[in-house]
Amino acid sequence: MFAMITTGRMARRWLLLAILFSAAVAQADLQVAQIAPMSGPIGEEGKAYNLGISVALAAANARGGVGGQTLTLKTLDDAYNPDRAIELIRGEAGGRTLALLLPVGSPAMTRILKEKVLDSVRIPVVGVIPGAEPLRKPSNPYVFHVRAGDLDQYGRIIERVLTIGMKRVAVVHADIPFGKAGLAEVGRLLKAAGHELTASAAFPISAEIDFSAVLSTLRQTVPDVVVLISPAQPAGQFVRQYHAAGLASPVMTLSYGLAETLCRIAGNEAARGVGIAQVFPNAGSPTIPLSRRFQDDFRRFAKSDTAPTQSHYEGYVTTLVLIEGLRRAGPNPGREKLLQGLESLKDLDLGGFVVDFSAGRRTGSRYVDIGIVSKNCKLVY
Repeated sequence: MFAMITTGRMARRWLLLAILFSAAVAQADLQVAQIAPMSGPIGEEGKAYNLGISVALAAANARGGVGGQTLTLKTLDDAYNPDRAIELIRGEAGGRTLALLLPVGSPAMTRILKEKVLDSVRIPVVGVIPGAEPLRKPSNPYVFHVRAGDLDQYGRIIERVLTIGMKRVAVVHADIPFGKAGLAEVGRLLKAAGHELTASAAFPISAEIDFSAVLSTLRQTVPDVVVLISPAQPAGQFVRQYHAAGLASPVMTLSYGLAETLCRIAGNEAARGVGIAQVFPNAGSPTIPLSRRFQDDFRRFAKSDTAPTQSHYEGYVTTLVLIEGLRRAGPNPGREKLLQGLESLKDLDLGGFVVDFSAGRRTGSRYVDIGIVSKNCKLVY
């Protein structure tokens, strides 16, 4: 009899523990991570995307999270070091991180893809900076590119300059994989239109860059326009030195050449007139529903002394895509369910910006426009 009573009590105790454990699991937070440069030569960009991610997560949590579960962000600094990036990703393999958001840097992503790091850890990645074609083809089943690729940006830039009669095109590019890929693509686009590249010049990525040799090449060749392929901070240094050297040909750059960074490093007057490809709608637009939502959430969840930028906007929008994937993954999602949830995003309209990962697509958007840095460092497009 005593044994039966004891057994019954033990059974009830184990049942209670199981119920409590199940409830705890149901209420556990959903952790995502960003492994990107928060220091080093492009640390400013990593921090900007990180703030946009944080705002989107805070806003989602204020609205109830995902299925009642809170979203949390783990931020890890790879210091623009590919070895460190790979080490950190592998370190997350056995943890609770469901997905990675917006890794930044072509040297790291080139290594990550070549060494099949994501295939081994099986963690989805949403959003990748940059959008260079070598990072997109062949596609990786774990990588979901949200922004339009660099090929779309180069196509729009070359279309614009040739339309207005600028036929002598020079390329200034960072001596890293995405810069080299960009040089090749601009040359291909010009050749297809019956033109040849007028000049090209490479520069190394470092904290302080001497562009004197690059400027000498441009002074000798006198191009109609300079296409600058560079992260934001080196781009700002180039624009500053270009302006100081008295060179006057217009400069056009990819979306990585952030207006705020150009103006901070080069000064408003030097940055004025620089054309920047944009892969998201205007974050400051009062007429685009997604932009209005971003502005409201940024005012509420970012520091009051921080002005919103296109980089914040990209981090925010990319995180909305991930959140929708989590919703579609069902309760208590794991990485495989999340993968399926992301793959189900067909013609997802976030309010003026559409993302489509259906039919095996891994590039969600092809949106590209051209913004011009205007007075007071405002983008006009």
